[in-house]
Amino acid sequence: MSQFSTLSVRERKTQAAALCHEVHGGANGFTMDLGKKLSTPKDIMLEELSLLSNRGSRLFKMRQRRSEKYTFESIQNEANAITLDIMILLKSRL
Repeated sequence: MSQFSTLSVRERKTQAAALCHEVHGGANGFTMDLGKKLSTPKDIMLEELSLLSNRGSRLFKMRQRRSEKYTFESIQNEANAITLDIMILLKSRL
């Protein structure tokens, strides 16, 4: 038995089972109302990330710039490859 508890192990287990039963819905089908989950609007989160006052937002900006750079490079590479394929196709028809 724990030094902080005056209940026996069996009594603690029955109390824990009763709480679990109440939270997950009893025989009558009622469940415990835990309230609404708080959600942070996306514009507030993006506003906080746009501030350069903390390290996390600075790292986010750097990561964003890197991903944009690679995205634009891959689009340009795909466009160049398509143009090259078209030029080869046109030369082979002549």
